[in-house]
Amino acid sequence: MKKKIDWKILIITSLICIVPMIFGVVLYEQLPEQMAVHFGLNNEPNSFAPKEFALFGIPIFMAVLQVICCISSDFMEEKKQNKKYITIYKWIVPIIGMVCYLTMLAYGAGIKLDMRIIVCITLGIIFAVIGNYLPKTELNKLQMNYIRKNFWEKIKRPVAYFFVIIGLLFIISAFLNAIVSLILLGIIIVFAVLTTIYSIYVFYKDKNRRYQK
Repeated sequence: MKKKIDWKILIITSLICIVPMIFGVVLYEQLPEQMAVHFGLNNEPNSFAPKEFALFGIPIFMAVLQVICCISSDFMEEKKQNKKYITIYKWIVPIIGMVCYLTMLAYGAGIKLDMRIIVCITLGIIFAVIGNYLPKTELNKLQMNYIRKNFWEKIKRPVAYFFVIIGLLFIISAFLNAIVSLILLGIIIVFAVLTTIYSIYVFYKDKNRRYQK
């Protein structure tokens, strides 16, 4: 079956990655030569980049990344049931890119924002939405080479609940002490590592069982 690229979504989402540069051009003279591009938990900038790179290089990089994500997902995906999930996946990069770019501009223009609140709420919404659609997804042929269908059917709903709960907790943590957000981030990392290890274990266990038969 011939793979088909969804050019409409690809073009729209890629444009969203670079359209905010218009605001960068408008505010160019008001912005410092070194732009804050990363912030610590104390809401203080800890990484800077030249203004030209921050205003134009980062959006272009995000647009290129978005094109790669869209094309790769279209070529790999073959299940109609996953269409909504893939569409959500394709919007992650442009949404994060736009939020980060606009908050970077605001900070550079002298508008003091709580970056942690913005990041936590954005991530929380993304996690919750992904978790909501995860139980409806099906594995494609490539994924089936690494994950057995019966195993995926068992874990996808618990993983979905985890995503929704973590998403809601991230939103709540935005208004609590910064350490709460850090703990949630640590939980996500540990969960991802444990899930990966367990998936590999199940895969090789199943492989050895079939080999012995």
